Amino acid sequence: MRRLVLVLPVFAVLVSFGIVSCGGFFLEYPMRRSSVYVAVWLKNCSRISWLPRQVSGRYDGASAHDNIKQAAAGLVSKRSSYGTAPGGYVNLDRRMLRAMWVLVKQGYTFRVTSMAGGSHSRSSLHYAGLAFDVDYINGVKVGYGNPYWRKFMARCRELGATETFGPEDRGHSAHIHAAWPR
Repeated sequence: MRRLVLVLPVFAVLVSFGIVSCGGFFLEYPMRRSSVYVAVWLKNCSRISWLPRQVSGRYDGASAHDNIKQAAAGLVSKRSSYGTAPGGYVNLDRRMLRAMWVLVKQGYTFRVTSMAGGSHSRSSLHYAGLAFDVDYINGVKVGYGNPYWRKFMARCRELGATETFGPEDRGHSAHIHAAWPR
């Protein structure tokens, strides 16, 4: 705890000067860093955008933007409580966050539309903090016309995702879903 108290002010200065960003040196090896450090890096990275509301249009404090801010602050992330969503809170999975880091480092830009929030199937891994959805990759809307979605999904599988759905899958014509196992 004492070490964390000493590191946080230095980390805050680095963030404020933009040193900890997509091109920053601070997280060259995220596997050795905590989920909070990776979440801060992702939140500040200009190559990822975070939808500030639910895909349904709701503002409930559980958007992708809210979830990454909560994780970066070391807090649990809020789940939605409408439709099939159970409400409550969950930690975002470290493997999922690190996979996003790797995707950015490999040159992808993308928009995350959902993590722990939203209304998904009752057994969705989103509610366990294990899944994220993306609707734009490299500035192109996900769909059959996007030349990047297949490789993006394949890379997610290589990074440990055991669920990957996209335009060829029912209910995923306009986004990619990637989830890690429990």
